[in-house]
Amino acid sequence: MGTMKTFVKYAIWIILFWIFSDILIYAGINSTYKDIESKGKIPDGIEVVQVQATTVNGRIKLKANNSLSGKFLKVDLYSSRDNILGTQYIEIGNVSENQTKEIETYFKISEVKSYQISVVDEPGESTVGFMDTAMTALSVLVLTLKVLFI
Repeated sequence: MGTMKTFVKYAIWIILFWIFSDILIYAGINSTYKDIESKGKIPDGIEVVQVQATTVNGRIKLKANNSLSGKFLKVDLYSSRDNILGTQYIEIGNVSENQTKEIETYFKISEVKSYQISVVDEPGESTVGFMDTAMTALSVLVLTLKVLFI
């Protein structure tokens, strides 16, 4: 009975340490993101929820209403010297009446200081460095297991 209690205590300590370290990692990573400024006017129908960057990557979260249905968003990222670092075209798709569509994208481009968003009818060529989804803990675990066993 004593060894079972010891085992349960160790299991609880491991779980508590895991939770504590996850909280610290989450706080540490999110504290490195800083808001970046917009160059120019945000188009009508677009609500900027979050545009943040670190020195090596960033994230963009927007909301588009139904007036932009079927169009594309052009996102340009700029350096501190106004050099264009990257461009991405995001399809808005069909948005129902009185609805909004949440748009989320991530980028791995260094030293981004400002951005510009515009609405276009046709997509152009996107540059390398943009991702549609962030690496979640589950996707990292699956990728790690895949690499280890294959």
